[in-house]
Amino acid sequence: MAYLLGIDAGTTSLKAAIFREDGTLAASDVEDYVLLTPEANQVEFPAEGYWEHLCRLTKRLLREAGTAPEEILSLAISSQGETLICLDEEGKPLRPAIVWLDNRSGQEAAEMEARFGLEDIYQRTGQPECVSTWTATKIAWLRRNEPQVYEKTAKFLLLEDYLLYRLTGKYVCEENLLASSLLYDINRRCWWKEMLEYLGIGEERLPQVLPCGTLVGRVTKQAAEETGLSEKILAATGAMDQTCGIVGTGRIAPGEVTETTGSCLAVCANVEQFIPYSRERRITCQNHAVPGRYVVLLWSQTAGMVLKWYVKEFYQEDKAEGAEGFAMADKEAAMVNPGCDGLVMLPHLSGASNPEYNSKAKGVFYGVTLKTGRPHFSRAILESVAFMLRRNLEQIEELGQPVHVIYSMGGGSKSPIWNQIKADVTGKMVETLNTRDSACLGAAVLGAVAAGLYPDVDSAAAGLVRPGERFAPCPQNRAVYDQNYKNYLDLYDALEPLFARYSL
Repeated sequence: MAYLLGIDAGTTSLKAAIFREDGTLAASDVEDYVLLTPEANQVEFPAEGYWEHLCRLTKRLLREAGTAPEEILSLAISSQGETLICLDEEGKPLRPAIVWLDNRSGQEAAEMEARFGLEDIYQRTGQPECVSTWTATKIAWLRRNEPQVYEKTAKFLLLEDYLLYRLTGKYVCEENLLASSLLYDINRRCWWKEMLEYLGIGEERLPQVLPCGTLVGRVTKQAAEETGLSEKILAATGAMDQTCGIVGTGRIAPGEVTETTGSCLAVCANVEQFIPYSRERRITCQNHAVPGRYVVLLWSQTAGMVLKWYVKEFYQEDKAEGAEGFAMADKEAAMVNPGCDGLVMLPHLSGASNPEYNSKAKGVFYGVTLKTGRPHFSRAILESVAFMLRRNLEQIEELGQPVHVIYSMGGGSKSPIWNQIKADVTGKMVETLNTRDSACLGAAVLGAVAAGLYPDVDSAAAGLVRPGERFAPCPQNRAVYDQNYKNYLDLYDALEPLFARYSL
């Protein structure tokens, strides 16, 4: 039997899982890490640290699985988008990675928008706004603020590219992850020439572009020694984490909708054609891991990350960390009535993405009274993410695509109370998936296709879906959630002028 390795390079953790060729899980593990915030609006992590965490993770995972490294046929990587890593001529990092959450390049984003215009940016990349998240804006910031690093950079890479380089010694990237870099034209399937000229870089300073699920090469001897993997393993291109999550659930047909509550919230709808530009409707429409398809991707900057921050900061006295802390927050949230007795939260702890696209937005609790206790705050966080989900679903339905079932994945899907709140707030059936490591499985599927185990992504994903629990909306909660959802929207609208005025 062949085994498949899927790696998920997330925002605050690296996950890895070994699957049997039928998609069943053999073993999985995770390595958490803490991002660095050297200054306000700056988020970084040592580039070498990603590799060190991966080496520890794969060695431990092999021990846990009891699988010989030689039994693993292939590997691929599911990756966070936009995070920028700069390497010199010898392949050494010149500075810490600038993480996608970083907002330092706001001025450069505004200048880029003025130069190209939102319509051209969307037609090229599928991104409806020009914000400091995108990789191109970070490169522009480097050119202005760290010219020595900019000049010495031989290769500008994304995180998946860097890990593939460490594994194979080759500089490659894939088309899906590039969509939000603002460096690649997803419809013409080539580097965006005018953008590269604007940034002053040539294609030689970028990796080779390959389709998702394409063979890159075998693991090098050095990488095998450092990771515990075999030199026989075939390394392949993966996809952006959200896309890998879709592939890993098998929900890749046009019309199916998934949501992932991980560090951020991502809602994905598969479509057959690129959605035309609309000045009034700001959506993201990216290329899919499946050639010829697109994904409407609506995402919100902070979701599970808010809960992680909250548990860390407000459950210290209980000495509850990780899963134990989340379980305690869930238990307390269940003590509070739907609607939190009027307490509403804006979960924008690192700016706001779709549909506000406001890097200056901040987190807010509104409606605190003398009766408000910690359980209220716990539930308000869960409800706030559900409100973001509802707003995203409304945008998908405005495209003419009805949503009846939400297929839920990510760490948030492990919480029954959160799933029920999402069902009640949206009025939709929420169905979890037994595949808890969907992004890792999606990466493994793409690796299997590259290795020739399956002829294409559709056939590889077929039969992988194993339905989990279903959560039907409670009609009696609809009225209170409709009102609180309106309060949530009104609260943002009222505070939006203050975010700009009092931004740090």
